[in-house]
Amino acid sequence: MLRLLRVSLFLCLLHLKNWSPAKKATAMGMSKLIQSKKSRTLEERYEMLRKTLAHYLLLQVGTFVTAAGYDAIGPAMNILTDMKASLKVQEIKGKGEGNNVESLSKNLAESMGETFDSDYDIETGEGFRMVKLDRCGCIESVVEQSEAYGLTKPQARSIFCGTCMSSYKKAAETLGVGFKGKLSGAHGCSMKFSTK
Repeated sequence: MLRLLRVSLFLCLLHLKNWSPAKKATAMGMSKLIQSKKSRTLEERYEMLRKTLAHYLLLQVGTFVTAAGYDAIGPAMNILTDMKASLKVQEIKGKGEGNNVESLSKNLAESMGETFDSDYDIETGEGFRMVKLDRCGCIESVVEQSEAYGLTKPQARSIFCGTCMSSYKKAAETLGVGFKGKLSGAHGCSMKFSTK
């Protein structure tokens, strides 16, 4: 009988060894498992990440507006624009590809098109490349949540799209590239980079 008890205990311990810490704690009566990790698709995880990023961007702007007032947004966005443009220029110069028109359009396509799963096309012609974002995933997420942070949808679009476009314009000027940009539709824009 004692031998059977030892074998049963051994099998029990062997079985417990493969359990997660949460399952072990539950089996021993120390805690209660209320939810297991959910299995999510890559698309679901991406959408969660995109919404979380928009949440943090809006939280920062909303906090700033609450503390300093809406009039202080302009100067703050100018500082942000300068910093973003400088980073773009550093990245492009660091790669040393030589064609700044192509480099800027690739940067835009990758950062706003691919990163935010936007609907976009790139048009090319003699001395120019234009990126058309029919639906920008970044601003789509931001505008969707903006009112919860005290910003109207037009205010959010003005702040975020204005900063984005201005940073590409400033980077283009620094790199000696022509720039034209405009907003389109509810969540779109186009930016054209050209040789001067």
